[in-house]
Amino acid sequence: MLLVLGTLLFLLVASLIAELCVRMFSDMNFLGNSENLFVAEAFGPSRGNTPNVQAISYGGAIYTDEHGFRVPEGGLPDDANKSEAIIVLSDSVGFGPAVEEPDTFAGVLRARFPARRVYNASVIGYTTRDYRNFIDAFVPLHDEVTDVVLVFCLNDVTSRSAARIDWHLEAEAEMETKPEADLTESLRAVTLFSAANDFLRSRSKFYLQFKYRLLGTQRRGWELVSSVYAPGREADLAASLEDVGAIAANLKTRGISFVVVLSPYWYQLENPEDPATQVPQRKLGEQLAAMGVKTVDARPYFYEPPMTAYFLPFDPVHLSKEGHRVMANAITRSLAD
Repeated sequence: MLLVLGTLLFLLVASLIAELCVRMFSDMNFLGNSENLFVAEAFGPSRGNTPNVQAISYGGAIYTDEHGFRVPEGGLPDDANKSEAIIVLSDSVGFGPAVEEPDTFAGVLRARFPARRVYNASVIGYTTRDYRNFIDAFVPLHDEVTDVVLVFCLNDVTSRSAARIDWHLEAEAEMETKPEADLTESLRAVTLFSAANDFLRSRSKFYLQFKYRLLGTQRRGWELVSSVYAPGREADLAASLEDVGAIAANLKTRGISFVVVLSPYWYQLENPEDPATQVPQRKLGEQLAAMGVKTVDARPYFYEPPMTAYFLPFDPVHLSKEGHRVMANAITRSLAD
C-alpha cells in the first residue's frame, strides 16, 4: 500500500512540475469554449454566437455585440456613424481563438478601413450551409453591407468540427452527417474519456502538449481534411459548393461584392512538394471559377519560414497573430482588385 501511495505521490508531483515547466516555457493555449458562447437558431436553423456576451474561448475572454459578432472589449461605439460595412464570414479560423480581437484578420481589416464597419460574423464550427443560412437571414436586413469576404477553411464541407457544439445545444438531436470514427473519436464517445478530455484540455497545458506530440495533431488534422477531397467524396464537395454558389447569386442581385479566400493548413505550407497538398485548393478554385465566384488562394501570402509561426502551437489550421496579419494582407488585396 505504501508503495502504491508513494508511486501516486511521485506521479502527482512529477505532473505538477511538468505542468509548471510547460506553462513557463511554452506559449501553448488551452482549448475549449464556454457553453454560453453559442445560441441555437440564431440565423434560420444555424446556431450563432450569443449576442452581448462575455465568454471564454481557448482560455481567453471574448466579447460579442448585439448580433453575436466578435468585437473588442467595450464594443465598437464608433460604428454607429459608419454607413458601409464589410462582412467577414468564416468558422473558427475567422473567429480567432487565442488571438486578441484587434489582432484577428477582422480586427486588422477594421484598422485598415476605418471609415467602414467590419462585421466579424465568424462562428466556430460553421459549414457552408451555415454561411448560406447566415447570408439569407442577415443581409436582407442590413443595407449597409457592401462587401462579403468568405474565408473558407478546407473543413467547411463537413460538419465534423461542429458536432460537439451541436450536441451541447441539442443533446437529443441526431446529426445529419456523422463523421467516421477513428480511435480518438471512439474514445470521445465514451463518456468518461470525453469528460476527462474536456476537463484537461481546458486546464492542463502539459496534457495538451503530451496529446499533441502523441497524436501528431498537425499532420493528423491534414490527413482528416484531405480525405474529404479524395475520389468518392464528390457529392459532399458538390453540395458544399452549391451553398457557396447560392450565396454568390444572392449577393449579386443586391449589388454586394463577394470573394472567397481559401485558408491553408499548416501541413500544406510545410510540405509544398507533396502533390496531395495541391488537391483541395485546385478542386475548389476550378469549380468556384466555373461558377463565376471570385476566389483567392491565400497560400502564396504565407511565404517566409518557419511556417509554424503562422499557426497556434501544434495546431493544424488555426492562425496565430502573425498568421492573421498575413491573411489580412490577402483579404485587403482581394478587396482592392
